Amino acid sequence: MSEQKFQIVVNGKLTEGAQLDQVKQNIATLFKTSVDKVEAMFSGRKMAVKKGLDQQTALKYKAAIMKAGLAAGIAPMAASGQAQPETTNDTQASAALGSASIAAPGTIMDETPPPTEPDIDTSNYAMGSVGEVLVESAEIPEPDFDISDLSMGEAGEDVTQHEPVPEPDININQLSMGEVGEDVAEAEEVPPAKINTSELSMGEAGEDVMEHEPVPPASIDTSKLKLDEPNT
Repeated sequence: MSEQKFQIVVNGKLTEGAQLDQVKQNIATLFKTSVDKVEAMFSGRKMAVKKGLDQQTALKYKAAIMKAGLAAGIAPMAASGQAQPETTNDTQASAALGSASIAAPGTIMDETPPPTEPDIDTSNYAMGSVGEVLVESAEIPEPDFDISDLSMGEAGEDVTQHEPVPEPDININQLSMGEVGEDVAEAEEVPPAKINTSELSMGEAGEDVMEHEPVPPASIDTSKLKLDEPNT
């Protein structure tokens, strides 16, 4: 069975933000030809610019053309020797360029290379027989609970016994409600403080009003002290 081949399809549409003249120059450089040789790719007609590619190569070509600024898609090709109607290529091209970058249904678009196979040494492992228990589980004894004194209550029955709380005995006979806005708190009048300031006076601005006790100079005997000669 032959490997599925793919083709790169364009229809002249540019990617978002691309400028026509610059894209033509980019495509000419990509295909290593002159600008006039790639004019047909911008005619608006669907056309295949690369055929007979494997999937990975097709994805790389598509990415390069899209990067140059020209919308491109991937369409699968008919297998060699298989009969195909003339409209098939156009149908596949339309599917590949439906949104300027979506490939035909079933096409794998992931360009991530397959992961390498892990190098695991299994030479010391062996398979058990079908139905063989490989894990020896320890038997867990059933718990020994004494439920002989327990019973089930009826559906909806409150099985919790609440201790009744007696109502508080508070005498409010001597209490009454005041009128709205009435001040019900009797605040005791506080007489103004009696402070004699007759013997106090204000000092002048900047005047030092603190009387500091004079400190006599220190009496230190330095007659027995001498300075060492400096090192030479």
